[in-house]
Amino acid sequence: MSELLATLPDRAPAEVIYRAEIVTGDPSLPRASGLWIRGERIAGVGDADQLVAMAGPAAQVVSLTGSTIVPGLIDAHCHISMLAYLLTGADCAQAAAPDIPAIQARLAASAPGRDGWVTGSGYAEYLLGDRRHPTRWDLDEAAPDTPCVVFHRSLHVCVVNSAGLRALGYSDRTPDPPRGWFGRDADGRLDGRLMETLALDLMAVNRRRHLDALDAPGRAAMIRLAGEHLASLGITSCSDAAGDAGAFLVLREAERRGDLPVRVTVMFTYPEAGWLIRAGMTTGFGSDRLRIGAVKVWADGGMSSRTAAVDEPYEDPPGEMGLLWYEPDALAAIVRECDEAGFQIGVHAQGERGIRMTLDAYAGVTPPGNPARHRIEHGGCFRADLRAAAARLNIHVVSQPGFLSALGEGYLEAFGPARCEGLYPYASLRDDGVLVAGSSDAPVISASPLVGMRDAILRRTDGGAYIGPGEALPPAEALDMFTSRAAFVSWHEEKVGSLETGKLADFTVLDRDPLSAPSSGLGETVVQMTVVGGAIVFDRREA
Repeated sequence: MSELLATLPDRAPAEVIYRAEIVTGDPSLPRASGLWIRGERIAGVGDADQLVAMAGPAAQVVSLTGSTIVPGLIDAHCHISMLAYLLTGADCAQAAAPDIPAIQARLAASAPGRDGWVTGSGYAEYLLGDRRHPTRWDLDEAAPDTPCVVFHRSLHVCVVNSAGLRALGYSDRTPDPPRGWFGRDADGRLDGRLMETLALDLMAVNRRRHLDALDAPGRAAMIRLAGEHLASLGITSCSDAAGDAGAFLVLREAERRGDLPVRVTVMFTYPEAGWLIRAGMTTGFGSDRLRIGAVKVWADGGMSSRTAAVDEPYEDPPGEMGLLWYEPDALAAIVRECDEAGFQIGVHAQGERGIRMTLDAYAGVTPPGNPARHRIEHGGCFRADLRAAAARLNIHVVSQPGFLSALGEGYLEAFGPARCEGLYPYASLRDDGVLVAGSSDAPVISASPLVGMRDAILRRTDGGAYIGPGEALPPAEALDMFTSRAAFVSWHEEKVGSLETGKLADFTVLDRDPLSAPSSGLGETVVQMTVVGGAIVFDRREA
């Protein structure tokens, strides 16, 4: 390792040729031994000796013996601005906080953020030793006088303390709002749980307050920290899948300051789309570093929070069937408005009812071939009839195979083993003609594409159970999910997603060949270097 890294340039020179085992993602030349970079673009791919002979005398030759170069990994649906915000708070995920007393301790040790709240994130009640959600009273012990919130790993649920409820103006008599509800105890008192739009709105408001309280260098540094985290995982491009004007301006500020290490496509939420439509700024507007992508719309809730709109009741909690964010006619009107304005649309749909309503809405606007590349985000409960409808409309799916390991134990409790066999049916979607791209939904789970690839292949939960092993993908298709397919659904395949002459020089250097190494070890694969536009944005020497 040290010998390999000692050969790497500190930053990319004007012209460099990398010698390595290269997986190109180009069907006409799947493998190569040389990658020639000139400036920010690829000047050639092929036999390393031939490229060295063709290059000018100033070209630097870097030997990466024992390493494999793959196209830059792409996360087609994550939340870089949320990730940046939550990285400033307390880590309450299972590894750091396995029970409610540990969550209390981590929150008690945290100072309020710039938004005035003590914030934690990452818990899942089905993984806690207590086997329940924390309550407002649990959080009162950790933060008796300061507003405090801990976000569920799904981000569709959070728990706030009594001071937080008061700050938000909520009381036991506050009715449930549309598209959300309050958790209550047996006596009807608020227990601190805020679900769906209540949790997502609190995240958006507090994130905005936090950003507004920072100066320009502070905001840029916060985004840079999140971008560097993604780059350390081999990611060169991502989609920020719930953007708003404030987050976009912060990303734009970071881009201008040179503090945006990875490429970002911002998917604005539907309520934020109006001003973009009026300004004529739709999908594709921007630069190669920061662009506008799809409009993000929610059809239903999340599966790990048991709020996805399903056809049959959950086994746990029994009788629950989730919720739809809109009536069918309302969702169809939103889809029509955004489509007519020239936007690509990405609809969050997890349960059968949510997916069905989304496909019905797309059927009203999608001409043959789906030229706008409209998408379904997640697509957990994709039954055969829904797959057939998606294939007929050529609707694409952006999914998160990493959910299978990180959230799979919760799925088994929520749906039972038999129903879980049909969750995230990647092989069936492929066989039915539906393109599926890869993503993470981070910070819901780890942003690592390598973990996502592993789970698309193995489909094994962190507890060792298998979910739908017949829906597993071969390694090459798992890599395609996070490269060429992710580039396609992000409208960027002409410039990234494969290593071909003329494309942007985005690539990831791994310590092993992901197509031939044992799939169980993909999660432990070491990212040695990440390069965006020819420039090294992550280097293991600096980690």
